[in-house]
Amino acid sequence: MNIALFSPRQFSLLLVLVLAFGCTNYSTTASVQAPPTLISITNNGNSNYTVKVRAQNPEFIFQGYRLYSGASENLAQNPTDLNIGASCFLAQATVVQPIEYTFEIDESTNPNTTGVSCRIFATLTPGTYIAMRTLGLAVNLQNSTSSFKVSMSSNALIVP
Repeated sequence: MNIALFSPRQFSLLLVLVLAFGCTNYSTTASVQAPPTLISITNNGNSNYTVKVRAQNPEFIFQGYRLYSGASENLAQNPTDLNIGASCFLAQATVVQPIEYTFEIDESTNPNTTGVSCRIFATLTPGTYIAMRTLGLAVNLQNSTSSFKVSMSSNALIVP
């Protein structure tokens, strides 16, 4: 089950409470998330893939990752709409040292395999490219809304 540490609504409420009780040390500049590094992709058969990813997520606003695919490296890294990728939300939000994640990409809704950090529900086609971006939570204090902010793109790998 993919569960974020806080939902956008819970985070917004927490932020408003913190600010209401005298916290004045905040920035109106959006935080920049570090993109992950894709290490490898393996075809497990039956349209199921394992992707090894190295990433560092030191931000409290870290939420997870979004996978993009495209017919070329450029299209995977620079999609026309950053909201169209398949997302994976991770509960562990404050990892300071880089770690290696194992993601499973599968079109089915099966539960995670042992040792898999997160399952991304997507269909990949051999010969296409994949790239990932880090998801962070962006909060607008003026209208009390929140949304996801994505990092720059990772490197791209070709799907075997």
